[in-house]
Amino acid sequence: MSMQRAVMLGAVSATIFGVSEVAAAEPRAPFPEHATLDAVGGSPAKGAYVLSAQGGWPFSFLRAQVGLSDRITLQSELESAVGRRYRPMLGIGVRLADAEHVRLTGEFLAGWLFQRSEEVRRGPNGELRFRLAIPVRRFVPYLVIGTRHAFLPDLLTIERASGTETSWSVRHEWTPWATLGLGFAISRGIGLDLGINYGWVGAPETIALPGVHLGLHFGGER
Repeated sequence: MSMQRAVMLGAVSATIFGVSEVAAAEPRAPFPEHATLDAVGGSPAKGAYVLSAQGGWPFSFLRAQVGLSDRITLQSELESAVGRRYRPMLGIGVRLADAEHVRLTGEFLAGWLFQRSEEVRRGPNGELRFRLAIPVRRFVPYLVIGTRHAFLPDLLTIERASGTETSWSVRHEWTPWATLGLGFAISRGIGLDLGINYGWVGAPETIALPGVHLGLHFGGER
């Protein structure tokens, strides 16, 4: 009987030791794919979606992403600057690289620019940007670099005795963009992020002012 007990204890000990080794070898990241990573890193997987609301100064954002495939994402976005400048956009994101601790995404969006100020600005707008995310457990440090281009038509009207003359011209407005931030996964479907934005509107003739934002993200699967 004592021999049987010894054999049983040895088998149990070996099983526990083996499970402990497997658990130690597994990554400790509780959410390898979660809403915060999809929000700040871009390009959720096929069938997944993420909704983001980022409020700050001077820029605030509403963004939605839906995975069409494991690499391509449909995106919609609305950006506001101090309640005077709006950019509704629609585009696609492509997951360019994906590893355990690195995600690189390229995004192209097109839309329209509306600005209410002393000088009304309206015109087509496009943006190309890249997102680099480095997920570490629940935390996701990330970097966004982009270039924005708006084309603003102007109508010039000249009143003469012989009649009215009109002519059109188009101005180009360039906005280089950068965001450095940190995301945090509260759960698989809910997360936060805090970031510093650097948008140089009308570069290089103007002066760029840095800003900050706090984001809330919800995600899941269809």
